[in-house]
Amino acid sequence: MTISIILKLGGALMTDKEKPFSIRYSTLHRVCKEITYAYRECNSRIIVIHGGGSYGHYVVKEHGDIRSINSISQVVWFMRELNMVIVDTLNLYGLPAIPFDTHAMFLRIGGKLHSFKEPIINAFNKGLTPVLYGDIIFNEMGEPEIVSGDEIAWYFASLLKPSRLLFATSVDGIFDRNPADRNARLLSTVKLSELNLLDVGGIKGIDVTGGMKTKLMLGLMYMEGDSIDVYVFNGLKAGSIYQAICDGKVLGTRVVM
Repeated sequence: MTISIILKLGGALMTDKEKPFSIRYSTLHRVCKEITYAYRECNSRIIVIHGGGSYGHYVVKEHGDIRSINSISQVVWFMRELNMVIVDTLNLYGLPAIPFDTHAMFLRIGGKLHSFKEPIINAFNKGLTPVLYGDIIFNEMGEPEIVSGDEIAWYFASLLKPSRLLFATSVDGIFDRNPADRNARLLSTVKLSELNLLDVGGIKGIDVTGGMKTKLMLGLMYMEGDSIDVYVFNGLKAGSIYQAICDGKVLGTRVVM
């Protein structure tokens, strides 16, 4: 079975990471409409993954760690709330989206992710669109840790070999220096092997899983020897997500190994 698209929706795209529990509703509705139209018109094989935004990141920051029972339960609760808002909006526009709880599907063993992937494959066979998210998971010692939506995206890309892995962010792509610098230049292509040579900018708002550089470094862990189309682009621009799903022709940065 071919899974054509893995789409990661950045937390800063869907929420305002500088304001706790704040959803960009106009962006949310537009993005969900674009995914739905793309599903109907050009590609019905999509996994959607979203970040924690001003939900999960804020709760972790407020607690200071994820070791306590309260911090674990609240991160899980608020991430499920954000996930259901996104899934409900997708369904509002007619996409047959269903949520998959990350904490119930993943385990970290020996530093590597392991998943119970069969339910996702079964969902695809029924024409459904799985929606996962960054969350707390447990390792083989029973200790909690955070897994980002970015890592889940790379993990499934290495496992399922989609035609495209798409990172819809709140910036135009990857720059040769901090995008806040007016001399920053958007890079059309980036090699993961040369990532250490780039200053791809700092983190805006609350983010406990790292910024753009961390997002890309995960690719080195999961995609060695694999060749798929990977794009980082601005999901805030109307039509960009639809275009990226349907033909990949979108302004942004192509990431190669």
